Amino acid sequence: MKRFGYIIYFLSNFLIAETPFKVGESLKYSADFNLIRVGQAELYVNRLDKINDLDAYHVTFSANTTGLADQLFKIRDQIDIWMDKKDFFTHRLIKNINEGNYSNKVDVKFDYQKSIAKTKTKEISIDFMARDSFSMFYYLRTIPLNNNEVMSFSSYEGRRIIHYNLQMTGTEIVRTNIGTFKCKVIRPYREGKNLFKNQGDMQIWISDDSKRLPVKIQIKMKYGSMTLLLKSVS
Repeated sequence: MKRFGYIIYFLSNFLIAETPFKVGESLKYSADFNLIRVGQAELYVNRLDKINDLDAYHVTFSANTTGLADQLFKIRDQIDIWMDKKDFFTHRLIKNINEGNYSNKVDVKFDYQKSIAKTKTKEISIDFMARDSFSMFYYLRTIPLNNNEVMSFSSYEGRRIIHYNLQMTGTEIVRTNIGTFKCKVIRPYREGKNLFKNQGDMQIWISDDSKRLPVKIQIKMKYGSMTLLLKSVS
């Protein structure tokens, strides 16, 4: 009987610790600006690759405008990250940004054994495990989120090192086309200030269930608010 109890204990802990996403998961979002539909976005777990002899999830974020918004201000963005399979920090980040007449591409590789991050044009010393916005999303899906607890992270995307904090600020109900979710609300900030430029702010709604889905992402900008709302999971 005691052995049976040990088995139940082991299985319950294994199930709790199981990663709530896997290769092939696709999260598709509608994109609204000031409540007007302007496009769509997707987070997709492509496959497992080897980076620096370690297993890493290759995750792609893509976003594009549609309809009238596509004629007025075309967006074709793609961001690829390679995220550590075990601890979910970033091994590599490739950004290919095309927004209107603006375009930019950056490729950052992290070598944690040598404590460096490098692009084609420069190399810097680092003393942290980097978490960009997207590896941060997935990492949050794997840890307990406690009210008012402050979590500290660092990122580097080719220009400068950014140290930032996250805090769970409460719970909210979010209604989508695929259902209603009770969500924990997470807000990133840096040194007491908003994290993003253009006087922007950000909030992330993560479902309070076994899947821990990033159901809603909202970025407040200088001239309005951009909202990504989950519309399908596959």
